[in-house]
Amino acid sequence: MNTPDQTTKTAAPSAAGRLDTLRRWWTTAWAKDGFLDQRWEEIRQIRESDWHTAANWLKAVLLVATACVGIILIETAIDILGALYDQIASATPTTRAANALLADLWGVIDTPVRRYITDHSTGLTASGSAIYALWQAAGFLGLVGGFLRFTTARLVWTIWGALTIAAVWLATPTTSRPLALAVVLTAWSLASLFALRGLALSLRPVIYNAPTQPVIEVRPEIHIPAPTDGTTPDNVHPLQR
Repeated sequence: MNTPDQTTKTAAPSAAGRLDTLRRWWTTAWAKDGFLDQRWEEIRQIRESDWHTAANWLKAVLLVATACVGIILIETAIDILGALYDQIASATPTTRAANALLADLWGVIDTPVRRYITDHSTGLTASGSAIYALWQAAGFLGLVGGFLRFTTARLVWTIWGALTIAAVWLATPTTSRPLALAVVLTAWSLASLFALRGLALSLRPVIYNAPTQPVIEVRPEIHIPAPTDGTTPDNVHPLQR
């Protein structure tokens, strides 16, 4: 059986060996045409290259960093706008009444969607709250992206609206379905003024006027006068009638 001293002596060379291996890899990686040397050259040359010629890993890092910064900015903007909205909504009795009215109208849409998700999320790996958060995120991204005229975002907004209308219709009591449908259609149509702005103009057909072909008129009665010096060139022949 190994003693503690023997175990320490055995482990020490192993740690030293790993450190020596790491040091050799580091030296090799930074050598000419090494792994880290090539990555550093790609970073150094990014100032002189465009997006298409940049390294793929740099593109991925930039995209992930941009997405993270965008998410942070969006969350910050939502918090700021939410706090500002709460201040405005509670400023006067009129704004409080308007806020209560908007909350009631939003409940006509939100409550059936929550109920439908809760009733049909049983047995799924994702919880009802996660699906509800996904529904909110899809609507927000579709609205903002559609306002910025991204085609994919407008497609997401259209599908999100159709699914929301269907969920409201199915989860609302039978006697209240027509009125709930009218509310959700009105709300989605008003929001679509921002999400689908300019779409009608882009779908308008463009009519191009084809240029007219020039008309070539052949006049056989036009003759080329012969030279007056009595000589007739070989390439001049009388017209046949």
